[in-house]
Amino acid sequence: MPAEQLTGGCLCGAIRYEIDRVFDVMYCHCSRCRKATGAAALACAYVEGDAFHLAQGTPTVYVSSTEGNRCFCRHCGSPLYFEGQGGRYYSVHVGTLDDPERLPPQIHQCVETKLSWLALSDDLRGVTGNVLPHPDKRRRRDPRTFE
Repeated sequence: MPAEQLTGGCLCGAIRYEIDRVFDVMYCHCSRCRKATGAAALACAYVEGDAFHLAQGTPTVYVSSTEGNRCFCRHCGSPLYFEGQGGRYYSVHVGTLDDPERLPPQIHQCVETKLSWLALSDDLRGVTGNVLPHPDKRRRRDPRTFE
């Protein structure tokens, strides 16, 4: 993962954030991420709580589950990140980074709810549910299956 600090924010610029380090980057195919973003899948970066900092603005919070909150800009509506377990971790939407090219996803999660018409041509592994194997213990998927 990138050693240099990452920055990002919302469409209108009212909210800005900084990330010191990223633990993992994934595509999420769950229905909640689809509803929250309007996208067929969400590219998100898993960031530990002490590595995420708001630099400007205060996001609006929507409590979407007992697991955490979805945070977005109240001015432009940009969905920015999911805050899990009271700030223990953040799932930052890669598309809100100033340079999203720096964080290519490494795995697909919640593949059991992937939209049937979404064709994937990468060789990234897919897992059911949202518990991911540690990045150091992954293998590429078999191109004939999604495992």
